[in-house]
Amino acid sequence: MRRLAIAILFVTTGWGYRAAAHPPVIRYIMPGQQVKLSASPLTAPRYQWYRNGASIEGAVQQEFVTSQPGVYAVEAFNEGGCVSELSDPVVIELITNSAEADVAISKSADQGAFQLNNTMSYHLQVFNNGPGNASALQIADQLPSQVLLDLLEKPSAGKAEYNVNAHTVLWKIDELPAGGSATLSIRVKIQATGRITNTATVTAMEKDPVTGNNSSTHQLEVLPLFIPNAITPNGDGVNDKWVIEGLEKYAENELTILNRWGNHVFEQKGYAQNWSGQGLNDGTYFYLLRVKDSRGQWQEFKGYITLLRP
Repeated sequence: MRRLAIAILFVTTGWGYRAAAHPPVIRYIMPGQQVKLSASPLTAPRYQWYRNGASIEGAVQQEFVTSQPGVYAVEAFNEGGCVSELSDPVVIELITNSAEADVAISKSADQGAFQLNNTMSYHLQVFNNGPGNASALQIADQLPSQVLLDLLEKPSAGKAEYNVNAHTVLWKIDELPAGGSATLSIRVKIQATGRITNTATVTAMEKDPVTGNNSSTHQLEVLPLFIPNAITPNGDGVNDKWVIEGLEKYAENELTILNRWGNHVFEQKGYAQNWSGQGLNDGTYFYLLRVKDSRGQWQEFKGYITLLRP
């Protein structure tokens, strides 16, 4: 049987918590509060819940309600008596010091493949996982040298500014309540090809019980490709074929060209730089170019190419 996961629901109201980005998952409860633990997604005839490594007598249902702090896990049994792997643990902790605040940050970027001189946006999201409110949050994102700031958007909370000399976005939030979050987007222009890596960090005034989620790193590989948007196949030996500069560095690639009605007019794996639009009318065509980068991941480039015969 496969490994289970545990879903957690608060039975009493008045307190919420967002999971930290890294295991183990921690849930805080107030004194006297209960949480409902639920084995998910498997449905089995019988379960067994554990607290601090010891089986809990009578805890054999898919759901288990507790008010006791500890490390909880569950396993399931099928009709034949086979047992699943023990689930990843969930830690239930009793709030004794609300002056602590687990602040966390997540950094992402626009989806898609990007080329030199394209613009794209980084997206920062800051969380306060509790148990207490967080104050005087400071978020720093030192932009990589391969990009230039194009637009610093207004954050959902606090104030952000750009330090030109340090090439760094500084974002300050006076207070973020437990369970709260805030976002900021940063638009940049790509100035160089290759792997672009940068890390954003967050700190707060309060003691942070989980420091492993105080930073988040994003990586992007910008391929050194130049994709023309027009060819003039008139037999003069200039721009007669659609040549994608830099593609020779990436042997694993796939090209599809479609007309305005969505019909495939050209397909080739390992594009040989040989499309000239032979047999096709002048006009605009659309392409999908898939390239496997140095990380072994496929990047997809979409656009149009105009066929002209002067």
